[in-house]
Amino acid sequence: MQWAEAVRHLKTVYDTNTQTWHSPSVKLLFNPEASLGQVMLEILLRSPDRVMQRDMDTGRSMTYAEFRTRLVRFAQNLTANGVRQGDVVTLANANSENLAPLACALLTIGAPMNPLAPSFNEDDMANMLRTTKPKLVFCDDNNYEVVRNALEKVVTDKDQMPPLYVLESDREDVKHAEDLLKETGQEENFAAPYLGDSHKTLAGILCSSGSSGVHKGVRMTHAVCVHKTTMFRFSSVPTVEFTFSSLYWTTGFTFLLGPFFSGGIRLFTRNAFNEDDLFTAIEKHRATVIFTPPASVSAMLAHPKTKSADFSSVRFWITGGSYVPEGLRDRMDALLAPTGGRLLNGIGPTETGLIAIDLVRRKPNAIGPLMPNIMVRIVDESGTRLGVGEPGELLVKSVEGFGGYYENEEATAQAIDADGFFRTGDVAYIDEDSYLYVVDRQKDIFKYRNYQISPNDLEAIISRIEGVKSVCVVGIPDAESATDVPAAAIVRTGDASALEAAQVRTIVDAQVSDFKRLRGGVYFVEELPKTHSGKILRRKVTEMIRAMNQHQQASETNGLDKC
Repeated sequence: MQWAEAVRHLKTVYDTNTQTWHSPSVKLLFNPEASLGQVMLEILLRSPDRVMQRDMDTGRSMTYAEFRTRLVRFAQNLTANGVRQGDVVTLANANSENLAPLACALLTIGAPMNPLAPSFNEDDMANMLRTTKPKLVFCDDNNYEVVRNALEKVVTDKDQMPPLYVLESDREDVKHAEDLLKETGQEENFAAPYLGDSHKTLAGILCSSGSSGVHKGVRMTHAVCVHKTTMFRFSSVPTVEFTFSSLYWTTGFTFLLGPFFSGGIRLFTRNAFNEDDLFTAIEKHRATVIFTPPASVSAMLAHPKTKSADFSSVRFWITGGSYVPEGLRDRMDALLAPTGGRLLNGIGPTETGLIAIDLVRRKPNAIGPLMPNIMVRIVDESGTRLGVGEPGELLVKSVEGFGGYYENEEATAQAIDADGFFRTGDVAYIDEDSYLYVVDRQKDIFKYRNYQISPNDLEAIISRIEGVKSVCVVGIPDAESATDVPAAAIVRTGDASALEAAQVRTIVDAQVSDFKRLRGGVYFVEELPKTHSGKILRRKVTEMIRAMNQHQQASETNGLDKC
């Protein structure tokens, strides 16, 4: 990825008349009018012996030629099984050997994929299944029951139940995804179909919590996906690109597409983040481009092996998704700089793609300069546009624009202003060098290890607990792990003095996915701070909890109790 050289000469222009920042305009190397399948299959044919992906768990590599064969067989067998353009297909999978060829086959035949986090519980699965109504569903062996139960919650008529296929399963009582890889005898005759206007043709539905907290599906067209390739340059010496992210994450989806346009090798593991696999990716497989959230960077730096590990292969270590402490950046840059590596800080909501990244030069507390082909405005609470150095809500508009939320016109309308700019909900400003700074979150959503958490979801569960009068859930920073953790402040009813924090955590943990657990603690307070109109001031609640954590010895006198 020769990004740095490609953008070093590009400059953002600030229009004082419209108070709009215009990032550099960069033309694509690939045709945005073509479908992804047409582009991908053409690339696969050109370098058949080149390695497309490497399975870190098994050590197996897959060439362009083998990847193409599997992609084509999936496409032909899915079509033979009745999957047509426009049919949504759910992928509730961790990374595995055949997941990428399957996903690319769906892109090729025009069946929009909806990747879900493989760790979702039944309710989280059901929420998206209810919205997308998939024609087919794929899952893994270890989440089969969860996905099946979620489908049964959503589809009451068993005759309408979509087939559920399992990847890499030895079970005899399930449909095996690998059956869709059977030879067709027509592999060499396959040509990717033209799917129509790529600016309207749906490629995927990626999850985002948005501003209301309920998972929503972001519409990703084929043209939007091709525009993700703007800064990729095909390299004669393949990079090795690694992330733990599944396709559910924007980063996982981008790393799926990236090798086609960079010539890199997609290195993957089925496992969630762990330090041992991270060191294996770096030292054994010589990863050159890595993405992890800040919490993973922090965990890696705390590991004793960091002192002796060989990081010389790493050129770009990308992080983002939540606040990145300057101290963390200093330590990481010191680790990578001796062999020419850098830590990059970026921001890129699912709705807009990458907005800014400090690819060329780092500035303290800044995210970085704007990415090409976007416009940015900063506005105050009344919508008045602000100028250089003035903080307000960050609005973004890309060349392709935000495609809206799948089957949710109301949420789409709320997310876009009259000029088509997406409301990010982040409070930010841009300095005289056109560097973006994010100083606060206007919306209540926060992230734990890059998983988005809605306070409303947790508050709904806690409010049903006997003895709870009112509750407010906030994300509080955990400096050691460089992430926010969910914490609950609760006002008990007058006769509920026996209600304990441990009880609340037990009840909540039993009903939510792992990333939503109350790792920040449960606090009992006399009252919650509110506005004159009665709205709870989340920021004040966060300050109360921070103060308690700084004075733990005085918790009883402050009227706070934590578990």
